[in-house]
Amino acid sequence: MDGGTSSKRRVEASGEGESSGKRQNVTMGMDALDCPVCFHPLTPPIYQCSVGHFVCSSCRPKLVRNKCHLCSAETTFKRCLGMERLMESVTVACCNANYGCAQKLTYYQREEHEEACPNTPCFCPESSCSFAGPTDALLEHFASQHKWPCTTIKYYEDVKFHLEPGLHFLRTEERVIFLLNVALEPVGHAISVVCIQPKGTNSKFKCQMSYSCFTTGYYQSSTYKIRSSLLSDGLPKGYNLILPKDEVPDDGKGIPLRFCIHDPTKIKVHEPIYLKLVQGV
Repeated sequence: MDGGTSSKRRVEASGEGESSGKRQNVTMGMDALDCPVCFHPLTPPIYQCSVGHFVCSSCRPKLVRNKCHLCSAETTFKRCLGMERLMESVTVACCNANYGCAQKLTYYQREEHEEACPNTPCFCPESSCSFAGPTDALLEHFASQHKWPCTTIKYYEDVKFHLEPGLHFLRTEERVIFLLNVALEPVGHAISVVCIQPKGTNSKFKCQMSYSCFTTGYYQSSTYKIRSSLLSDGLPKGYNLILPKDEVPDDGKGIPLRFCIHDPTKIKVHEPIYLKLVQGV
């Protein structure tokens, strides 16, 4: 395998031998361990043609008339146990090792792990700040470096705020982070909420947010699915609630907002209701 081509991915692969004396760290072009048809890592069971060209088990049924994808020979593909043993022995570090992940993974398991790795870095929403790290580190960064307010909340529990324009962070007991943003726009106060989480394209959370003003008699409520983001591109565009300028008194008390987050995977706990039974005459 040629190790001098810059386009090849290079990792430190740990080879498992029969004894500790045969284990070494080697540098290799890891694309040699990828299926030449789908370009994903070869995953056992692995097959080879009569000449010795490899193909993964997912791509083998797709080959027309059992014709090899490389040499075009019509052949009977057979299991290659030697290559399977090699793939089982190649271990790599998670790409989030610098952010606290200590997992050592077989090469073909790395992609699946990294899709759900809890140490995938999230980013600071401040445009002039380059901080990135796991969510726990992000919480500490918000408090120590930016002094942004943070409130601990519980699912299905109403929280009342008096918000000023800017960022406000909410956290649950499980340390899930929600960013509440109040921006001054020409149309009024624009309010949005986003869940900060790695690989969070499909957030499970829903939110109910409402505003009422006794002075103007104005009321507005909104229920929606919360977007999620690791904030790699800054704050997401769009808002969930827009309050017209004339409906928010300029009294210096902030925007009174009622806020509640729902998690469908959590059981809503109701307070017990005690009834006094009176025996009828």
